[in-house]
Amino acid sequence: MEATVRNANSKPALHRKVIDIKSDTFRGLSVIAASRGTNLKRFIESSLDELVESYDDAAVYRYLQQTDPDGMEMLSDEEQEAFEKKYGL
Repeated sequence: MEATVRNANSKPALHRKVIDIKSDTFRGLSVIAASRGTNLKRFIESSLDELVESYDDAAVYRYLQQTDPDGMEMLSDEEQEAFEKKYGL
């Protein structure tokens, strides 16, 4: 993956990723982008931004707890139950 880094006065760092898209998907996305008056690249970028913004933060947190517990201390069973009860997990 190639990263594009900009200076401090411009937009945040961007990451580039080459992806493979099926022909029918590419054609459909191109039509949607054109109907919205934008180009395909900008449409895909904004769609991905919207997807991430709408994703449930609690689900992300649960996933990170399960897959990347770096720096976290293990809780006793009682502490775990109290935490889950308090936050409805």
